Amino acid sequence: MWYRAILAAALFGLACTAAAPPARHRLPNGWHLRPVGTSVPVGTMPQGIALSPGGKRIAVLDAGAAPASLRILDALTLRTQTIVNLPDGFGSPVWLDREHLFVAGGKRDDIERVDLRDRRVVGIDDIGRGSWCAGIALSTHRTRLAAIGDASGRVEAFDMRGERLWSASVGAHPSALAFETNGTLVVASREDSKLSFFNRAGKLIASLPTDTHPAALAISPGGGTLAVAASDAGRLDLFSTNTPAKGVVRIDVAERFGVGNHFGSSPDALAFERDGSIFVALAGENQIAMVRGNRVVARVPVGWYPDALASGSDEIYVADAKGEGMHANPDFRPLERATYANYVAILTAGDLRRISSSAFDTPGARSFAAERATILPLAHRPAESVLRADGPIRHVIYIIKENRTYDQVLGDIKRANGDSQLAWFGERVTPNQHAIARRFGILDNAYTDAQVSADGHNWTDAAFANDYVERFWPPNYGGRRPLYDFQNGAGPVVPQGGYLWDDARRAGISFRDYGEDTGVPHSTSPTYLAGNMAGLVGHFDPAYEGWNLHYSDLLREAEWEREFRAFVAHRTLPALEIVYLPNDHTEAARAGALTPRAYVAQNDLAVGRLVAAVSHSPYWSSTAIFIVEDDAQNGPDHVSDQRSTFYVASPYARGGVVTARYDTASVLRSIELILGLPPLSIYDATARPLDAAFTSTPNDAPFTARAPLIDIDARNPQHGVGARRSAAMDFRIPDAVDPTIANGVLQALYGVKR
Repeated sequence: MWYRAILAAALFGLACTAAAPPARHRLPNGWHLRPVGTSVPVGTMPQGIALSPGGKRIAVLDAGAAPASLRILDALTLRTQTIVNLPDGFGSPVWLDREHLFVAGGKRDDIERVDLRDRRVVGIDDIGRGSWCAGIALSTHRTRLAAIGDASGRVEAFDMRGERLWSASVGAHPSALAFETNGTLVVASREDSKLSFFNRAGKLIASLPTDTHPAALAISPGGGTLAVAASDAGRLDLFSTNTPAKGVVRIDVAERFGVGNHFGSSPDALAFERDGSIFVALAGENQIAMVRGNRVVARVPVGWYPDALASGSDEIYVADAKGEGMHANPDFRPLERATYANYVAILTAGDLRRISSSAFDTPGARSFAAERATILPLAHRPAESVLRADGPIRHVIYIIKENRTYDQVLGDIKRANGDSQLAWFGERVTPNQHAIARRFGILDNAYTDAQVSADGHNWTDAAFANDYVERFWPPNYGGRRPLYDFQNGAGPVVPQGGYLWDDARRAGISFRDYGEDTGVPHSTSPTYLAGNMAGLVGHFDPAYEGWNLHYSDLLREAEWEREFRAFVAHRTLPALEIVYLPNDHTEAARAGALTPRAYVAQNDLAVGRLVAAVSHSPYWSSTAIFIVEDDAQNGPDHVSDQRSTFYVASPYARGGVVTARYDTASVLRSIELILGLPPLSIYDATARPLDAAFTSTPNDAPFTARAPLIDIDARNPQHGVGARRSAAMDFRIPDAVDPTIANGVLQALYGVKR
């Protein structure tokens, strides 16, 4: 498509700039980044890096939402020498010699051979249609190649002439593979959390369990140790290659932040030093740990989500998958080709970082003094806070919506930090959300921890998106991986700490779910898998429709209210309710569908009616309603591409403009505090609760829903603006639509150029 060529050229220009030390940056959750070393920007989601023979050049595989590419940089200066556009790619590239590399072909279902002399890319080893090639390895003596298929769950071995030697099943979603020096091939299965060992003939000689969700493998320089990064467990597993039936040691590499739950560190890349020390990328903590003598001896801070490592003679190279922080996108004009790079999945580009090995020998690194979150767990909660298990709030209703920025909806509210020119769905469209904000509090400094819905529902439900989700959603959104399996409850997606409903179940807290991750009853898409959340079995309303844009949010609210009135009558309201109201997503300008404004207004009325129903019930005095968007991808915002609308509705809501900084995990932490639940990850464990949005003095006055100010049944014309583009979009599953086109339609309909 046209934007791919333009984007590639733009990113090449960025990559050719001189390396410069980064400034201080802040992430959505308030954590500061002050990375060490020198960095240069690369493309979206750099999945792997590799030093050339001799160490003079370094290859970076960009495999995110933008078109895949392989870029070669000077290892000393970090200047880009060339960029090779790829049909697809994933994982780490592998050098054959100084002019040739191999790349896992992703949707091409093969291994790609890249010739740097003429930038030619040739598919050489076919691993089977629909396999989705996710990783490759080259044997020590460069006589064999092996590849894993994420979709097939198989490993394929080839000789250097391209002849298939053998094939074997290795379990669902294999994540990494490596050849030991004796020729044994090791393959990690992410879903099954196991290692499979194959001899040269392809015979399975051992199968060993690992800690949860292994993401990376590395062999020590002498060949005696196999290191495994167990991403969800926050551990490094070490195995002896001489006795593969026995693990050597398991090492906690996560930083605990002074709390017991350390899930969320996401160790996802490894590199050995010549002396046997191991560098471990902690993607969730934005740092590199050094392991020596079976313990972490040093840590240094890097950029946002480090996911690839390479060790040189006196330095280490790091790929930061998300670069150095959020970006404002007020000029997001998707219909104009020059602004496509302002879409969040493209704007969140990565970098390559070069760090001297001596950085790990500084006193700060040795004492673990690298700057971390500025918001640490509070040793003592404010005595007056109502966000506590023994407080006046005993019921929580958690409403999850789809994809809007703060400026899109509330940018027209005066006194708050909004841009009225970007308020595509301002007060005439969303009178209830405006009334809720004015009555209960305007949170104008709140951010989603996610970029898109794939990771967004994990953040809203678990305060964490694991490495499988983070690695695979970008190529999915780039149109190179059809499977959308990020909300289906299957092994590789489920984080170590589980979801909010799992937390409630473990604590014996009553809960009820309405549509969130309960499936798509009327979906006909074979690529959308949902509804397998074991923790929701017996705790959701089967009559409540999940994702289905042809189903009204008003019908959803009516079904929720039917059960709510029964709970009121029997005094059996669950302590926690999770309610999904997705229709503010819209169907853009699809002919015959509701107009985008009608969709958003319908959603707004449903929200208003729900809040009104609770406020006129006996449960109002003991309830807090939290309302969030799962992400903020579908529009512009003058502060950040991840700033969104956050609402609270409760007699204990303070009101006014709440300028304190909050994020998705802040909402989860507030819910946990009210219900007496432990945190699910390091993110909610360290999040700032929404104390500034609440007061200990209640105002029990009920809320009255506002009538729509526009026609909520208005339909798009057959040949209106954007109708032809919208007709080609797939609205059967969340975010299957190219969001840049969908946003472009909205911009054409409602946007105001500056």
